[in-house]
Amino acid sequence: MTEKDEFYYRTEDLRLEEVLNYFVETAAERSIIDMLKSRSPVVLRGSRGVGKSFLLRVAEAELRSKFVSERILPVYITFSKSVLVQDCDQNFIPWMILRISSGIKRACNRYGLSLPDNGVLRELILKSRDNAGREISDLLAEEFEESYKHGSSRRSNLDIPDVDELREAIQDLCEELGVNRVVLLIDEAAHIFIPTQQRDFFTLMRDLRSPWVSVKAAVYPGVTSYGPSFQPMHDAVVVNVEHSVSEQGYAQAMREIVLKQSPGSRRLIEQYGEAFDVLAFASMGNPRVLLKTYSASMPFNRSRAQNTLREYYRHDIWSEHSALAERYPGHRQLIDWGRDFVEKHILPDLHSRNSSAPESSSAIWIHRDAPRAVREALSLLCYSNILLEDESGIRATRSEIGTRYFVNFGCNFALDSDPVSYGARVRRSFSVKRMKEFGANNPLYKPIQDLSFADVAGNPALRSRLNESYSVLDLTKFQKSKLCELGVKTIQDVLNASEEQFLSLRYVGPVRSRQMRNAAQTAVFEYLSG
Repeated sequence: MTEKDEFYYRTEDLRLEEVLNYFVETAAERSIIDMLKSRSPVVLRGSRGVGKSFLLRVAEAELRSKFVSERILPVYITFSKSVLVQDCDQNFIPWMILRISSGIKRACNRYGLSLPDNGVLRELILKSRDNAGREISDLLAEEFEESYKHGSSRRSNLDIPDVDELREAIQDLCEELGVNRVVLLIDEAAHIFIPTQQRDFFTLMRDLRSPWVSVKAAVYPGVTSYGPSFQPMHDAVVVNVEHSVSEQGYAQAMREIVLKQSPGSRRLIEQYGEAFDVLAFASMGNPRVLLKTYSASMPFNRSRAQNTLREYYRHDIWSEHSALAERYPGHRQLIDWGRDFVEKHILPDLHSRNSSAPESSSAIWIHRDAPRAVREALSLLCYSNILLEDESGIRATRSEIGTRYFVNFGCNFALDSDPVSYGARVRRSFSVKRMKEFGANNPLYKPIQDLSFADVAGNPALRSRLNESYSVLDLTKFQKSKLCELGVKTIQDVLNASEEQFLSLRYVGPVRSRQMRNAAQTAVFEYLSG
Protein backbone atom coordinates (compact mmCIF):
# COMPACT_ATOMS: atom_id res chain seq x y z
CA MET A 1 0.00 0.00 0.00
CA THR A 2 1.36 3.38 -0.94
CA GLU A 3 0.62 6.76 0.60
CA LYS A 4 -1.79 7.46 -2.25
CA ASP A 5 -3.80 4.30 -1.62
CA GLU A 6 -6.93 4.44 0.51
CA PHE A 7 -9.06 1.47 1.46
CA TYR A 8 -12.82 1.68 1.21
CA TYR A 9 -14.38 -0.79 3.61
CA ARG A 10 -18.00 0.18 2.99
CA THR A 11 -19.88 0.49 -0.28
CA GLU A 12 -21.58 3.73 0.80
CA ASP A 13 -18.16 5.42 0.67
CA LEU A 14 -18.00 4.82 -3.09
CA ARG A 15 -19.70 6.80 -5.84
CA LEU A 16 -21.72 4.61 -8.16
CA GLU A 17 -19.37 5.28 -11.07
CA GLU A 18 -16.49 3.95 -8.91
CA VAL A 19 -18.18 0.68 -7.98
CA LEU A 20 -17.37 -1.17 -11.19
CA ASN A 21 -13.72 -0.14 -10.86
CA TYR A 22 -13.43 -2.17 -7.65
CA PHE A 23 -15.50 -5.13 -8.78
CA VAL A 24 -13.67 -8.47 -8.93
CA GLU A 25 -15.89 -10.77 -10.92
CA THR A 26 -16.14 -14.47 -10.16
CA ALA A 27 -18.57 -16.98 -11.60
CA ALA A 28 -20.55 -16.98 -8.34
CA GLU A 29 -20.84 -13.20 -8.19
CA ARG A 30 -21.81 -12.95 -11.85
CA SER A 31 -24.62 -15.39 -11.17
CA ILE A 32 -25.83 -13.28 -8.23
CA ILE A 33 -25.73 -10.02 -10.19
CA ASP A 34 -27.64 -11.58 -13.08
CA MET A 35 -30.27 -12.73 -10.59
CA LEU A 36 -30.49 -9.21 -9.14
CA LYS A 37 -31.19 -7.88 -12.63
CA SER A 38 -33.79 -10.55 -13.40
CA ARG A 39 -37.59 -10.50 -13.07
CA SER A 40 -37.60 -12.67 -9.96
CA PRO A 41 -37.87 -11.21 -6.46
CA VAL A 42 -34.66 -11.92 -4.55
CA VAL A 43 -33.70 -12.09 -0.89
CA LEU A 44 -29.95 -11.48 -0.74
CA ARG A 45 -28.74 -12.99 2.52
CA GLY A 46 -25.31 -12.64 4.08
CA SER A 47 -23.41 -11.53 7.17
CA ARG A 48 -21.97 -8.06 7.68
CA GLY A 49 -19.25 -7.06 5.24
CA VAL A 50 -19.71 -9.97 2.88
CA GLY A 51 -20.63 -7.67 -0.02
CA LYS A 52 -24.43 -7.47 -0.24
CA SER A 53 -24.53 -3.69 -0.70
CA PHE A 54 -21.70 -3.85 -3.20
CA LEU A 55 -23.47 -6.42 -5.35
CA LEU A 56 -26.70 -4.37 -5.30
CA ARG A 57 -24.77 -1.31 -6.50
CA VAL A 58 -22.97 -3.32 -9.21
CA ALA A 59 -26.37 -4.50 -10.47
CA GLU A 60 -27.62 -0.90 -10.39
CA ALA A 61 -24.57 0.36 -12.29
CA GLU A 62 -24.92 -2.30 -14.98
CA LEU A 63 -28.65 -1.63 -15.41
CA ARG A 64 -27.99 2.10 -15.64
CA SER A 65 -25.39 1.60 -18.35
CA LYS A 66 -27.90 -0.29 -20.52
CA PHE A 67 -31.05 1.67 -19.73
CA VAL A 68 -31.34 3.24 -23.18
CA SER A 69 -31.31 -0.13 -24.91
CA GLU A 70 -33.03 -2.37 -22.31
CA ARG A 71 -35.37 0.16 -20.60
CA ILE A 72 -35.06 -1.48 -17.18
CA LEU A 73 -35.18 1.19 -14.46
CA PRO A 74 -33.01 0.47 -11.39
CA VAL A 75 -34.09 2.14 -8.14
CA TYR A 76 -31.68 1.81 -5.22
CA ILE A 77 -33.12 2.50 -1.76
CA THR A 78 -31.47 2.00 1.61
CA PHE A 79 -33.36 1.53 4.86
CA SER A 80 -30.22 1.93 6.94
CA LYS A 81 -31.99 4.57 9.04
CA SER A 82 -34.48 2.31 10.74
CA VAL A 83 -37.67 3.71 12.16
CA LEU A 84 -38.34 3.13 15.85
CA VAL A 85 -41.88 1.96 16.33
CA GLN A 86 -43.14 -0.16 19.17
CA ASP A 87 -45.51 -2.97 18.22
CA CYS A 88 -47.72 -2.58 15.12
CA ASP A 89 -47.81 0.99 13.89
CA GLN A 90 -50.05 1.64 10.91
CA ASN A 91 -47.86 4.43 9.61
CA PHE A 92 -44.93 2.21 8.72
CA ILE A 93 -46.19 0.88 5.39
CA PRO A 94 -47.15 4.40 4.23
CA TRP A 95 -43.63 5.51 5.15
CA MET A 96 -42.14 2.74 3.01
CA ILE A 97 -44.47 3.61 0.12
CA LEU A 98 -43.30 7.22 0.28
CA ARG A 99 -39.64 6.15 0.35
CA ILE A 100 -40.13 3.91 -2.68
CA SER A 101 -42.06 6.61 -4.55
CA SER A 102 -39.36 9.16 -3.86
CA GLY A 103 -36.71 6.71 -5.10
CA ILE A 104 -38.64 6.12 -8.34
CA LYS A 105 -38.96 9.86 -8.87
CA ARG A 106 -35.18 10.35 -8.55
CA ALA A 107 -34.54 7.50 -10.95
CA CYS A 108 -36.98 8.96 -13.50
CA ASN A 109 -35.37 12.40 -13.22
CA ARG A 110 -31.98 10.82 -13.92
CA TYR A 111 -33.15 9.74 -17.37
CA GLY A 112 -35.31 12.76 -18.12
CA LEU A 113 -38.54 10.82 -17.71
CA SER A 114 -41.69 12.71 -16.72
CA LEU A 115 -44.22 11.04 -14.48
CA PRO A 116 -47.73 10.52 -15.91
CA ASP A 117 -49.83 13.64 -15.26
CA ASN A 118 -52.80 11.96 -13.67
CA GLY A 119 -51.21 8.93 -12.10
CA VAL A 120 -51.18 7.84 -8.47
CA LEU A 121 -47.41 7.92 -8.48
CA ARG A 122 -47.35 11.61 -9.38
CA GLU A 123 -49.75 12.25 -6.50
CA LEU A 124 -47.43 10.42 -4.18
CA ILE A 125 -44.44 12.42 -5.35
CA LEU A 126 -46.26 15.68 -4.84
CA LYS A 127 -46.99 14.58 -1.31
CA SER A 128 -43.45 13.43 -0.66
CA ARG A 129 -42.26 16.90 0.45
CA ASP A 130 -43.75 19.54 2.69
CA ASN A 131 -43.85 23.28 1.97
CA ALA A 132 -40.32 23.67 3.30
CA GLY A 133 -38.98 21.06 0.89
CA ARG A 134 -38.38 18.39 3.55
CA GLU A 135 -39.03 14.73 2.76
CA ILE A 136 -42.33 13.64 4.32
CA SER A 137 -40.87 10.16 4.88
CA ASP A 138 -38.19 11.70 7.11
CA LEU A 139 -40.80 13.71 9.00
CA LEU A 140 -42.88 10.56 9.52
CA ALA A 141 -39.78 8.80 10.81
CA GLU A 142 -39.29 11.58 13.36
CA GLU A 143 -42.92 11.26 14.41
CA PHE A 144 -42.53 7.53 14.84
CA GLU A 145 -39.44 7.93 16.96
CA GLU A 146 -41.22 10.44 19.19
CA SER A 147 -44.23 8.16 19.57
CA TYR A 148 -41.88 5.29 20.44
CA LYS A 149 -40.09 7.33 23.10
CA HIS A 150 -43.32 8.49 24.71
CA GLY A 151 -45.25 5.24 24.34
CA SER A 152 -47.98 6.83 22.25
CA SER A 153 -49.44 6.00 18.86
CA ARG A 154 -49.65 8.59 16.12
CA ARG A 155 -51.34 8.46 12.75
CA SER A 156 -50.37 10.59 9.81
CA ASN A 157 -52.94 12.92 8.31
CA LEU A 158 -51.60 12.12 4.86
CA ASP A 159 -53.84 10.12 2.54
CA ILE A 160 -51.24 7.67 1.23
CA PRO A 161 -52.29 5.08 -1.41
CA ASP A 162 -51.97 1.45 -0.40
CA VAL A 163 -49.62 -1.18 -1.83
CA ASP A 164 -52.05 -2.26 -4.55
CA GLU A 165 -52.36 1.32 -5.78
CA LEU A 166 -48.58 1.71 -5.78
CA ARG A 167 -48.16 -1.46 -7.83
CA GLU A 168 -50.75 -0.25 -10.35
CA ALA A 169 -49.11 3.18 -10.46
CA ILE A 170 -45.76 1.58 -11.35
CA GLN A 171 -47.47 -0.34 -14.14
CA ASP A 172 -49.01 2.89 -15.47
CA LEU A 173 -45.61 4.56 -15.37
CA CYS A 174 -43.96 1.70 -17.28
CA GLU A 175 -46.64 1.59 -19.97
CA GLU A 176 -46.72 5.35 -20.49
CA LEU A 177 -42.93 5.87 -20.49
CA GLY A 178 -41.93 2.73 -22.36
CA VAL A 179 -40.12 1.20 -19.36
CA ASN A 180 -39.99 -2.58 -19.42
CA ARG A 181 -39.88 -2.93 -15.63
CA VAL A 182 -38.71 -1.30 -12.41
CA VAL A 183 -36.11 -3.10 -10.27
CA LEU A 184 -36.24 -2.03 -6.62
CA LEU A 185 -32.86 -2.70 -4.99
CA ILE A 186 -33.54 -2.34 -1.27
CA ASP A 187 -30.47 -2.32 0.93
CA GLU A 188 -30.37 -2.84 4.69
CA ALA A 189 -33.87 -4.28 4.78
CA ALA A 190 -32.87 -6.17 7.92
CA HIS A 191 -31.84 -2.92 9.61
CA ILE A 192 -35.52 -2.35 10.21
CA PHE A 193 -34.84 -4.24 13.40
CA ILE A 194 -38.28 -4.12 14.99
CA PRO A 195 -39.76 -7.50 14.00
CA THR A 196 -43.23 -6.12 13.24
CA GLN A 197 -41.65 -3.72 10.76
CA GLN A 198 -39.67 -6.50 9.14
CA ARG A 199 -42.83 -8.51 8.64
CA ASP A 200 -44.56 -5.47 7.16
CA PHE A 201 -41.67 -4.99 4.74
CA PHE A 202 -41.77 -8.57 3.48
CA THR A 203 -45.54 -8.43 3.11
CA LEU A 204 -45.07 -5.31 0.97
CA MET A 205 -42.35 -7.09 -1.01
CA ARG A 206 -44.72 -9.96 -1.75
CA ASP A 207 -47.65 -7.69 -2.63
CA LEU A 208 -45.62 -5.51 -5.01
CA ARG A 209 -44.68 -8.44 -7.22
CA SER A 210 -45.85 -8.04 -10.80
CA PRO A 211 -44.45 -8.23 -14.36
CA TRP A 212 -43.68 -4.51 -13.99
CA VAL A 213 -41.74 -4.48 -10.74
CA SER A 214 -39.39 -6.82 -8.92
CA VAL A 215 -37.98 -6.30 -5.45
CA LYS A 216 -34.51 -7.34 -4.33
CA ALA A 217 -33.82 -7.08 -0.59
CA ALA A 218 -30.56 -7.48 1.31
CA VAL A 219 -30.90 -9.10 4.74
CA TYR A 220 -28.79 -10.61 7.49
CA PRO A 221 -28.98 -14.19 8.76
CA GLY A 222 -30.22 -14.61 12.29
CA VAL A 223 -31.98 -11.28 12.83
CA THR A 224 -34.66 -11.25 10.12
CA SER A 225 -38.37 -11.91 10.76
CA TYR A 226 -40.21 -12.75 7.54
CA GLY A 227 -43.64 -13.24 9.13
CA PRO A 228 -46.34 -15.77 8.23
CA SER A 229 -47.41 -14.16 4.94
CA PHE A 230 -43.96 -14.31 3.28
CA GLN A 231 -42.31 -17.65 2.61
CA PRO A 232 -38.69 -16.94 1.55
CA MET A 233 -38.29 -20.10 -0.52
CA HIS A 234 -41.65 -19.66 -2.29
CA ASP A 235 -42.14 -15.89 -2.57
CA ALA A 236 -38.57 -15.09 -3.64
CA VAL A 237 -35.27 -16.57 -4.73
CA VAL A 238 -33.01 -16.76 -1.66
CA VAL A 239 -29.38 -16.13 -2.57
CA ASN A 240 -26.64 -16.60 -0.01
CA VAL A 241 -23.69 -14.27 -0.50
CA GLU A 242 -20.50 -16.06 0.34
CA HIS A 243 -17.06 -16.62 -1.07
CA SER A 244 -16.36 -20.29 -0.45
CA VAL A 245 -12.77 -20.91 0.64
CA SER A 246 -12.93 -24.29 -1.08
CA GLU A 247 -13.80 -22.93 -4.51
CA GLN A 248 -11.10 -22.88 -7.15
CA GLY A 249 -9.47 -19.49 -7.50
CA TYR A 250 -10.55 -18.26 -4.05
CA ALA A 251 -7.10 -17.05 -2.98
CA GLN A 252 -6.49 -15.26 -6.28
CA ALA A 253 -9.89 -13.52 -6.15
CA MET A 254 -9.16 -12.25 -2.63
CA ARG A 255 -5.78 -10.94 -3.80
CA GLU A 256 -7.49 -9.07 -6.60
CA ILE A 257 -9.92 -7.44 -4.15
CA VAL A 258 -6.97 -5.93 -2.28
CA LEU A 259 -5.02 -5.07 -5.42
CA LYS A 260 -8.01 -3.25 -6.91
CA GLN A 261 -7.72 -0.76 -4.06
CA SER A 262 -3.97 -0.96 -3.52
CA PRO A 263 -2.07 -1.74 -6.75
CA GLY A 264 1.18 -0.90 -5.02
CA SER A 265 0.78 -3.88 -2.69
CA ARG A 266 1.48 -6.46 -5.39
CA ARG A 267 5.19 -6.90 -4.61
CA LEU A 268 4.65 -7.38 -0.84
CA ILE A 269 1.72 -9.75 -1.35
CA GLU A 270 3.80 -11.88 -3.71
CA GLN A 271 6.81 -11.77 -1.37
CA TYR A 272 4.77 -12.84 1.64
CA GLY A 273 2.26 -14.93 -0.29
CA GLU A 274 1.75 -17.58 2.41
CA ALA A 275 0.97 -14.95 5.06
CA PHE A 276 -1.49 -13.17 2.75
CA ASP A 277 -3.26 -16.39 1.77
CA VAL A 278 -3.70 -17.30 5.45
CA LEU A 279 -5.12 -13.81 6.08
CA ALA A 280 -7.51 -14.32 3.13
CA PHE A 281 -8.44 -17.80 4.33
CA ALA A 282 -9.08 -16.40 7.83
CA SER A 283 -11.51 -13.80 6.47
CA MET A 284 -13.89 -16.59 5.34
CA GLY A 285 -14.47 -14.75 2.06
CA ASN A 286 -15.56 -11.50 3.75
CA PRO A 287 -14.01 -8.62 1.74
CA ARG A 288 -14.48 -6.03 4.51
CA VAL A 289 -12.69 -8.21 7.05
CA LEU A 290 -9.87 -8.95 4.61
CA LEU A 291 -9.36 -5.27 3.79
CA LYS A 292 -9.40 -4.33 7.48
CA THR A 293 -6.95 -7.01 8.54
CA TYR A 294 -4.66 -6.37 5.57
CA SER A 295 -4.68 -2.63 6.31
CA ALA A 296 -3.84 -3.36 9.97
CA SER A 297 -0.83 -5.40 8.76
CA MET A 298 0.74 -2.58 6.74
CA PRO A 299 3.43 -2.34 5.58
CA PHE A 300 2.62 -5.97 4.93
CA ASN A 301 4.92 -8.75 6.09
CA ARG A 302 4.65 -12.07 7.90
CA SER A 303 5.24 -10.69 11.40
CA ARG A 304 2.54 -8.02 11.10
CA ALA A 305 0.12 -10.56 9.66
CA GLN A 306 0.76 -12.75 12.73
CA ASN A 307 0.01 -9.87 15.09
CA THR A 308 -3.15 -8.91 13.21
CA LEU A 309 -4.47 -12.47 13.29
CA ARG A 310 -4.00 -12.58 17.06
CA GLU A 311 -5.46 -9.14 17.75
CA TYR A 312 -8.47 -9.21 15.44
CA TYR A 313 -9.58 -12.81 15.89
CA ARG A 314 -8.84 -13.12 19.60
CA HIS A 315 -10.30 -9.76 20.64
CA ASP A 316 -11.95 -7.50 18.05
CA ILE A 317 -14.38 -9.96 16.50
CA TRP A 318 -15.54 -11.12 19.94
CA SER A 319 -15.97 -7.58 21.21
CA GLU A 320 -18.22 -6.82 18.23
CA HIS A 321 -20.30 -9.92 18.93
CA SER A 322 -20.73 -9.17 22.62
CA ALA A 323 -21.71 -5.59 21.74
CA LEU A 324 -24.80 -6.99 19.99
CA ALA A 325 -26.33 -7.38 23.45
CA GLU A 326 -26.64 -3.60 23.65
CA ARG A 327 -28.47 -3.53 20.33
CA TYR A 328 -30.63 -6.57 21.00
CA PRO A 329 -31.12 -6.67 24.77
CA GLY A 330 -33.57 -9.54 24.47
CA HIS A 331 -30.82 -11.72 23.00
CA ARG A 332 -28.23 -11.13 25.74
CA GLN A 333 -28.39 -14.68 27.12
CA LEU A 334 -28.07 -16.13 23.64
CA ILE A 335 -25.14 -13.88 22.73
CA ASP A 336 -23.22 -14.67 25.92
CA TRP A 337 -23.88 -18.41 25.65
CA GLY A 338 -22.84 -18.47 21.98
CA ARG A 339 -19.52 -16.82 22.80
CA ASP A 340 -18.80 -19.26 25.61
CA PHE A 341 -19.85 -22.22 23.45
CA VAL A 342 -17.41 -21.37 20.65
CA GLU A 343 -14.61 -19.64 22.55
CA LYS A 344 -14.35 -22.01 25.52
CA HIS A 345 -15.35 -25.35 24.04
CA ILE A 346 -15.21 -25.54 20.24
CA LEU A 347 -12.08 -23.57 19.39
CA PRO A 348 -9.71 -25.28 21.87
CA ASP A 349 -10.95 -28.68 20.71
CA LEU A 350 -10.52 -27.81 17.02
CA HIS A 351 -7.02 -26.49 17.62
CA SER A 352 -6.05 -29.61 19.52
CA ARG A 353 -7.43 -31.89 16.81
CA ASN A 354 -5.88 -29.95 13.94
CA SER A 355 -2.47 -29.95 15.60
CA SER A 356 -2.24 -33.74 15.46
CA ALA A 357 -4.65 -35.09 12.83
CA PRO A 358 -3.64 -35.63 9.16
CA GLU A 359 -6.82 -33.88 8.04
CA SER A 360 -7.82 -30.53 9.51
CA SER A 361 -11.29 -29.29 10.28
CA SER A 362 -13.11 -26.13 11.20
CA ALA A 363 -16.67 -27.43 11.16
CA ILE A 364 -19.31 -28.40 13.69
CA TRP A 365 -22.58 -30.28 13.26
CA ILE A 366 -25.74 -29.46 15.23
CA HIS A 367 -28.64 -31.90 15.47
CA ARG A 368 -31.87 -30.64 13.91
CA ASP A 369 -33.72 -31.26 17.22
CA ALA A 370 -31.31 -29.15 19.28
CA PRO A 371 -33.13 -26.56 21.42
CA ARG A 372 -34.52 -23.64 19.47
CA ALA A 373 -32.50 -21.28 21.67
CA VAL A 374 -29.28 -22.98 20.58
CA ARG A 375 -30.07 -22.52 16.91
CA GLU A 376 -31.00 -18.89 17.53
CA ALA A 377 -27.66 -18.32 19.29
CA LEU A 378 -25.83 -19.92 16.36
CA SER A 379 -27.66 -17.62 13.92
CA LEU A 380 -26.39 -14.61 15.85
CA LEU A 381 -22.86 -16.01 15.62
CA CYS A 382 -23.39 -16.22 11.85
CA TYR A 383 -24.45 -12.57 11.87
CA SER A 384 -21.12 -11.71 13.55
CA ASN A 385 -19.06 -13.77 11.04
CA ILE A 386 -17.93 -16.15 13.78
CA LEU A 387 -19.87 -19.03 12.22
CA LEU A 388 -20.87 -19.66 8.63
CA GLU A 389 -23.94 -21.82 8.10
CA ASP A 390 -23.14 -24.37 5.42
CA GLU A 391 -25.74 -27.06 4.73
CA SER A 392 -28.77 -28.43 6.50
CA GLY A 393 -29.93 -32.02 6.15
CA ILE A 394 -26.40 -33.36 6.68
CA ARG A 395 -26.16 -36.87 8.14
CA ALA A 396 -23.72 -37.38 10.99
CA THR A 397 -21.94 -40.56 12.05
CA ARG A 398 -25.10 -42.16 13.53
CA SER A 399 -27.13 -41.23 10.43
CA GLU A 400 -28.92 -38.50 12.37
CA ILE A 401 -29.71 -35.27 10.52
CA GLY A 402 -28.54 -31.76 11.32
CA THR A 403 -26.81 -28.62 10.05
CA ARG A 404 -23.12 -28.09 9.41
CA TYR A 405 -21.47 -24.79 10.38
CA PHE A 406 -17.95 -23.63 9.66
CA VAL A 407 -16.18 -21.97 12.55
CA ASN A 408 -14.33 -18.81 11.56
CA PHE A 409 -10.88 -19.90 10.41
CA GLY A 410 -9.27 -16.77 11.82
CA CYS A 411 -10.55 -17.54 15.32
CA ASN A 412 -9.11 -21.01 14.90
CA PHE A 413 -5.72 -19.79 13.62
CA ALA A 414 -5.39 -17.11 16.32
CA LEU A 415 -5.15 -19.72 19.07
CA ASP A 416 -1.78 -20.90 17.79
CA SER A 417 1.53 -19.34 18.75
CA ASP A 418 2.39 -19.21 15.02
CA PRO A 419 -0.94 -18.42 13.30
CA VAL A 420 0.52 -18.20 9.79
CA SER A 421 2.27 -21.60 9.85
CA TYR A 422 -0.69 -23.24 11.57
CA GLY A 423 -3.15 -21.57 9.20
CA ALA A 424 -1.17 -22.67 6.14
CA ARG A 425 -1.16 -26.26 7.43
CA VAL A 426 -4.93 -26.20 8.07
CA ARG A 427 -5.51 -24.67 4.65
CA ARG A 428 -3.54 -27.43 2.90
CA SER A 429 -5.17 -30.32 4.78
CA PHE A 430 -8.67 -28.92 5.21
CA SER A 431 -11.51 -31.43 4.89
CA VAL A 432 -15.15 -30.39 4.61
CA LYS A 433 -16.32 -33.79 5.85
CA ARG A 434 -14.56 -33.67 9.23
CA MET A 435 -16.72 -32.03 11.87
CA LYS A 436 -17.33 -32.06 15.60
CA GLU A 437 -20.86 -33.28 16.32
CA PHE A 438 -23.35 -31.98 18.89
CA GLY A 439 -26.45 -34.08 19.38
CA ALA A 440 -29.99 -33.06 20.31
CA ASN A 441 -29.32 -33.14 24.06
CA ASN A 442 -25.71 -32.11 24.45
CA PRO A 443 -25.07 -31.00 28.08
CA LEU A 444 -23.52 -27.72 26.82
CA TYR A 445 -27.03 -26.62 25.80
CA LYS A 446 -28.32 -26.67 29.37
CA PRO A 447 -27.73 -22.95 30.24
CA ILE A 448 -30.17 -21.73 27.54
CA GLN A 449 -32.45 -24.64 26.68
CA ASP A 450 -34.95 -23.50 29.33
CA LEU A 451 -34.77 -19.79 28.54
CA SER A 452 -37.26 -17.90 30.70
CA PHE A 453 -37.37 -14.49 28.96
CA ALA A 454 -37.82 -12.92 32.39
CA ASP A 455 -35.29 -10.18 31.65
CA VAL A 456 -37.42 -8.76 28.83
CA ALA A 457 -40.82 -9.08 30.45
CA GLY A 458 -41.14 -5.30 30.38
CA ASN A 459 -41.54 -5.38 26.59
CA PRO A 460 -45.31 -4.96 26.01
CA ALA A 461 -45.26 -6.78 22.66
CA LEU A 462 -43.42 -9.71 24.19
CA ARG A 463 -45.69 -9.82 27.23
CA SER A 464 -48.71 -9.89 24.94
CA ARG A 465 -47.19 -12.76 22.96
CA LEU A 466 -46.39 -14.79 26.09
CA ASN A 467 -49.99 -14.46 27.24
CA GLU A 468 -51.44 -15.82 23.99
CA SER A 469 -53.04 -19.25 23.95
CA TYR A 470 -50.77 -22.20 23.24
CA SER A 471 -53.22 -23.09 20.42
CA VAL A 472 -51.45 -20.57 18.09
CA LEU A 473 -48.25 -22.61 18.19
CA ASP A 474 -47.12 -24.56 15.13
CA LEU A 475 -47.84 -27.97 16.62
CA THR A 476 -49.77 -31.09 15.61
CA LYS A 477 -53.24 -31.80 17.01
CA PHE A 478 -51.74 -34.61 19.08
CA GLN A 479 -49.12 -32.31 20.62
CA LYS A 480 -51.73 -29.67 21.42
CA SER A 481 -53.93 -32.32 23.05
CA LYS A 482 -51.00 -33.27 25.28
CA LEU A 483 -50.51 -29.63 26.29
CA CYS A 484 -54.19 -29.57 27.19
CA GLU A 485 -53.66 -32.66 29.37
CA LEU A 486 -50.78 -30.87 31.07
CA GLY A 487 -53.15 -28.06 32.00
CA VAL A 488 -51.24 -25.24 30.29
CA LYS A 489 -53.10 -22.29 28.81
CA THR A 490 -50.55 -19.84 27.41
CA ILE A 491 -47.21 -19.78 25.56
CA GLN A 492 -45.64 -18.67 28.85
CA ASP A 493 -47.00 -21.82 30.52
CA VAL A 494 -45.37 -23.98 27.84
CA LEU A 495 -42.03 -22.26 28.42
CA ASN A 496 -42.34 -22.64 32.20
CA ALA A 497 -43.18 -26.35 32.07
CA SER A 498 -40.27 -28.58 33.02
CA GLU A 499 -38.96 -31.45 30.94
CA GLU A 500 -40.15 -33.84 33.65
CA GLN A 501 -43.70 -32.52 33.24
CA PHE A 502 -43.62 -33.11 29.48
CA LEU A 503 -42.17 -36.59 29.89
CA SER A 504 -44.87 -37.51 32.40
CA LEU A 505 -47.40 -37.40 29.57
CA ARG A 506 -48.27 -40.64 27.84
CA TYR A 507 -46.62 -41.13 24.42
CA VAL A 508 -44.43 -38.03 24.93
CA GLY A 509 -40.73 -38.74 24.87
CA PRO A 510 -37.67 -36.46 24.65
CA VAL A 511 -38.20 -35.67 20.94
CA ARG A 512 -41.85 -34.56 21.25
CA SER A 513 -41.05 -32.71 24.45
CA ARG A 514 -38.33 -30.77 22.67
CA GLN A 515 -40.60 -30.05 19.67
CA MET A 516 -43.26 -28.49 21.91
CA ARG A 517 -40.78 -26.36 23.80
CA ASN A 518 -39.06 -25.29 20.55
CA ALA A 519 -42.38 -24.20 19.05
CA ALA A 520 -43.02 -21.95 22.04
CA GLN A 521 -39.54 -20.44 21.88
CA THR A 522 -39.84 -19.89 18.12
CA ALA A 523 -43.06 -17.97 18.69
CA VAL A 524 -41.22 -15.63 21.06
CA PHE A 525 -37.77 -15.08 19.59
CA GLU A 526 -38.90 -12.79 16.78
CA TYR A 527 -40.24 -10.38 19.39
CA LEU A 528 -36.90 -10.01 21.10
CA SER A 529 -35.14 -7.80 18.56
CA GLY A 530 -37.01 -4.63 19.40
